[in-house]
Amino acid sequence: MKTLHECLEQTTWSEVCKVLGRIYPDHVDFLTALADAYQELTATTPEINDIRITIGKFEPNSVLPFYIVGFRGECPKGYCLKFIPWSQWLGASVDPNLFNQYQIAEIVAICFYDMCWAGFSSNNVVSFRKEFSHHENCLWAIFGYEEQLESSEFNLIKRDQRLKEFNEALNLQDIDDVWGVGIDSPEYRQALFDMNVQIYCLGESETDYDEYCAKVARLKKDFQQKWSEPNARRPLLN
Repeated sequence: MKTLHECLEQTTWSEVCKVLGRIYPDHVDFLTALADAYQELTATTPEINDIRITIGKFEPNSVLPFYIVGFRGECPKGYCLKFIPWSQWLGASVDPNLFNQYQIAEIVAICFYDMCWAGFSSNNVVSFRKEFSHHENCLWAIFGYEEQLESSEFNLIKRDQRLKEFNEALNLQDIDDVWGVGIDSPEYRQALFDMNVQIYCLGESETDYDEYCAKVARLKKDFQQKWSEPNARRPLLN
């Protein structure tokens, strides 16, 4: 599969800039900063990895037109990629189906916009991820983005997925947990990951929101009963 870096090499800033102006007209004031960021991106060495990039569309005329989800290897669970280093973005592969829906400049522009959500350089993005809980403006940006997500996705199950992807990328279980996850055992983290994969797969298969919520609640209750202590090395037996 073609990497994002290979796509970047097949387009130009002029083409990408036109797409950005068309898709994100409210951000034309940031074109100078985006141009500098793009220059950094073209000088970045890709870090080849097992991430596959996909692009989805929100409801027509929504605040947010697109969203990006990354999949690692064979895992069916999606991830928000906003806060990973740009070298990893460039080394990720682009879902082949996207080339039937978008021009290469559009794919690059949509990814590039997502890459710059937390800053106009890779270092700024990584710093945002590490330090956001100590800065009020960062917290307000997070709250604001969640509100945009909620107003852009009318499907309640998909909305939950997008919000969870975003919060997990910040190491949050939800937006109220601004300090992230505490000290826990590797076994606990693996069990939590396995549960979150199950929940994500439910979001892909369920169409009834009430049924989805009921099944998610059962999974969480079962997890809490088995893993009442985050530092536990094994689940409690019923």
